[in-house]
Amino acid sequence: MTKSFLIKDYMNPNPMTVLPEANIAEVAKVTLKNKLSGVLVVDKAKNLLGMISELDCLRVMSDSIYHDGQNAPSLCAADVMTKEVTTVSPDAQLFDVMTSMLHQGQRRRPVIENGKLIGQVTCRQLLKIITSFS
Repeated sequence: MTKSFLIKDYMNPNPMTVLPEANIAEVAKVTLKNKLSGVLVVDKAKNLLGMISELDCLRVMSDSIYHDGQNAPSLCAADVMTKEVTTVSPDAQLFDVMTSMLHQGQRRRPVIENGKLIGQVTCRQLLKIITSFS
């Protein structure tokens, strides 16, 4: 029997998400608490709206400190997130996704099926998979 190398067999089916109205401080706390480099932004129906990284949070919060805290409290995930996100199908080949992520310098790929977020694959997961082959 041939081993499957489809993303759906390796993805995290429950990636950390935030709603678009979450303020930046809340998003930063989520990334810190869960030791993540970023989170996905979804609406209540699990439609992917974007992603926000810890660097995005750091940028906004440090700018806020520099400007006496004027911006960060009013900014939310929707204001800061990257909206153009490369996604992948659950039936995509693992090595194709890995190659694409390396080529594009991306740390995570949301997995979308029928327009809904169903999972995510990250560099950390890919490293675990590769090291399991050794």
